[in-house]
Amino acid sequence: MSQEQDILKNSKKRIQKLKLLSKFFQKEDLINIIIKTEVINSYFESKFIAGLDINKLELFHIQYTDSLIVLLDKIKKQKEAGILTAFQEIDANEDYIEAFVSQEKNGRDFNTERKYQNALVSDFLRSVYENLTGIKSNIGYQNIRHLSNLFALEYYRKSEKTDHLLGLPDVKYYEFESVDVERKLLGKLNVNNFRIRFICGYMINDQIFELFRIVETGEDFIWNLQTNQFYLLAEDIELLLDRSPNTSSKTSIVSDLKKRNQELKAKAEKLKTELPEEVITLLEKYKETLESQEILNQVISIDEELSILNSMLNLNLNNKIQ
Repeated sequence: MSQEQDILKNSKKRIQKLKLLSKFFQKEDLINIIIKTEVINSYFESKFIAGLDINKLELFHIQYTDSLIVLLDKIKKQKEAGILTAFQEIDANEDYIEAFVSQEKNGRDFNTERKYQNALVSDFLRSVYENLTGIKSNIGYQNIRHLSNLFALEYYRKSEKTDHLLGLPDVKYYEFESVDVERKLLGKLNVNNFRIRFICGYMINDQIFELFRIVETGEDFIWNLQTNQFYLLAEDIELLLDRSPNTSSKTSIVSDLKKRNQELKAKAEKLKTELPEEVITLLEKYKETLESQEILNQVISIDEELSILNSMLNLNLNNKIQ
């Protein structure tokens, strides 16, 4: 391979490298630079422009193209490291989300179990009433704690003040074994056939409370699982409580992780095309330089030939004089 062919081959390699970099950065100025570089390369390939010094093409690449490739290559590697870090975090988040979804499908469902709690606690309070009135009835102490044992840590609300959930000191209770039921509450439950509905649960400083509603009257009452007391909730306190349905803390985490992944994907995409201001300015200056006639004159310069010819003419002239 001749020197000319070798230089032209390396020139094309450099242009191809710039094209690959332009696909990564997606910058208009870089595309314009590639076009101008291809035009300059074409002068030396053209059969219509004979006699150009191929070394000037090599010099042009050494002065301009190689420096640009090295700069962009380093920036690309920096960005790829940042993009890789982002996608590693995305993968870790996806693993957690997938594990949680799989666990939800294979495990018990809170929204199903909370409906069973209505019947379990209703039957429990009915049994307490029957035993208090002389009718022997089995009381399922363990059954009614099933919901909190399974779901309190993950689902029960943790942002309320304990004072809002505690019973008042002057409340009068019916007592049966280890259970205390407010007298007024038990009367209302009996009149309304013990029809109740689980509203939500609270877990405040490791104390667990469950909030229920008497279906017919719309009145709320609390079950304090530590003291095993059932008591009506005062109307003024009721307004202070968050009584919305419980949601999984893991669900909230999954939602946050999905949002985080969207942000990371957007960040990774932006990271590819975002360049420091000084690099943007440099690319613009580089483009303007290639667009100027001066750079073309430099590559296709006749100064050297003029200088040689002038030197030869001067030499001949001096010889004649001598």
